[in-house]
Amino acid sequence: MFIVRTGTRSLTHPPRSLVLSTPSSSSRPIRVRVRVQSLSTTATPTPPLRQTLVSSTLFSSAAASIVQLTSHLATPLTDLDDRVKIFPSPMPRSYADAVDKLNGLQTNFAVLEAVRKSGGSANKNSLQEVIDFVGRSGYQPKDFDDLNMIHITGTKGKGSTCALTESILRNYGDKTIKTGLYTSPHLMEVRERIRINGAPISQDLFAKYFFEVWDRLDSSGDKSKPGYFRFLTVLAFHVFKQEKVDVAILEVGVGGAYDSTNIINQPVVCGVAALGIDHVSVLGSTLGEIAWNKGGIFKNGVPAVSSEQPTEGLDVLQSRAKEIGASLQVVPAFTSQALGTTTIGLAGKHQVANAALAAALCKIWIEKVLGKKIQGSAGDVPQEFVQGLSSARWPGRGQIMVRDDKPKITWFFDGAHTTESIRVCAEWFKDASRKDAHGSVKKLLVFNCTGPRDGDALLQPLAAIQSTVHFDQAIFTPAITFASNTYKGDLVNNNTPLDLELKTQKTLAACWIKQVGLAQGQETATETTVLPSIEHSVNWIDDYVKHQTAAAAAEGVEHVQVLVTGSLHLVGGVQSVLGCDIA
Repeated sequence: MFIVRTGTRSLTHPPRSLVLSTPSSSSRPIRVRVRVQSLSTTATPTPPLRQTLVSSTLFSSAAASIVQLTSHLATPLTDLDDRVKIFPSPMPRSYADAVDKLNGLQTNFAVLEAVRKSGGSANKNSLQEVIDFVGRSGYQPKDFDDLNMIHITGTKGKGSTCALTESILRNYGDKTIKTGLYTSPHLMEVRERIRINGAPISQDLFAKYFFEVWDRLDSSGDKSKPGYFRFLTVLAFHVFKQEKVDVAILEVGVGGAYDSTNIINQPVVCGVAALGIDHVSVLGSTLGEIAWNKGGIFKNGVPAVSSEQPTEGLDVLQSRAKEIGASLQVVPAFTSQALGTTTIGLAGKHQVANAALAAALCKIWIEKVLGKKIQGSAGDVPQEFVQGLSSARWPGRGQIMVRDDKPKITWFFDGAHTTESIRVCAEWFKDASRKDAHGSVKKLLVFNCTGPRDGDALLQPLAAIQSTVHFDQAIFTPAITFASNTYKGDLVNNNTPLDLELKTQKTLAACWIKQVGLAQGQETATETTVLPSIEHSVNWIDDYVKHQTAAAAAEGVEHVQVLVTGSLHLVGGVQSVLGCDIA
């Protein structure tokens, strides 16, 4: 792309074309056809000034641009080509450009597999590498101390705990607390990962801050860039500093000890949500090994709070806290008596534990940062927190949706992706679908899982409720967004292998049939469908609903319920295809 500028010149006979010399990257000059859009003449004794805007499209192998010429009548025509100058235009700076560059930082599947086979990517050098990138972006970890950070890890519920914590603080007291929230992954757009006052930053703001960090890294003399998640972590710190938030709530990506977020020195408080088995190639295969990694976010002299944990995990967390010099408090879930009439804005019985953890974190933060003591007995719900708990929202987790354009379908979204979280999801759907039912209902399951996960283990909790819920169809699809075998830009995922033969989905379908048979004690006729993309799946469901509607007179079917689970990438892809708003 080029910007062409000229000095003053005569356009008494405007040229039909201009030959422009091009930058060294171009192999040949470009002949530009020009058209005079306007020409004004002022009758004066001296040579009149005629300003002309000449517009043309430059076609080259690289780009297209608008040519602007400002002209003066007094200069001779013959010297035009000598005085045309070429200025390389700045790098495109749109949100789409930022997403494109960010996707280029993803680690491809082959590299990830090599890392897994070599014993995992969690290594002692990783934090120093992130610190180096932070330094090249203009910061040191100590610069983030004034963000009054809350650092939260866990296997299940850490994102929900972050959302509840943010909502409590944003709705606390008379004086507004400006909140920053950094979570992962996103559902539909990557900017969802970085929120100010509960809302994703705008596309323009994301692009602005993205390229500020990108340019700082480029200008440091070293053109290397951090990987996808590391770059977003550096970007989040930059956004929070520039936006001058009062509190930054940071969700750990994977593990804790070696996670990119763990470069911080002085958080106000640390939290640990429920532990479980996940990311075993990186964190270890036992609850103790995983707890050791999660406990790595503890800091000397900084209070830490944990939800109730299995003994194996809790023992290791307590040992880590003692080793590091942190005080560890364990908080039980809120009881129904303690909650009383208070409702939690996030769906699911398990949220009582996440809400109690969030409340404990906020109590400590308010006391340390604001110097105010929250009154009440341990286990009670502080009155000051009721509004924040009830108004909390966390899309894609226990979310129910009916769209105006598809009124016969109720969508149930839950990004559960571990055995424990899918078990919770199954119980939630069993209760929620019963409450939603009106008339005769058909039920569909849409499922996918990412990474080297155990299909039998993940599908078993859903098969266990089949006798009660009865899914009429189970649909298995990769998290590829569109029928054209392409992704929405924000949902590009190079971390999974290309599976054109849908072997993973066919394996999951076989696992489903097997698990339903085991759950019911006999072989059962179970309908499964394997489709190549999310868009195919949504279209299939639309056709299914039309067929059921046509048959309603005979069968009395009035409604279709669809559970989408197994992966947040799948949930985000379905919502993108449906055209849902970013929340």
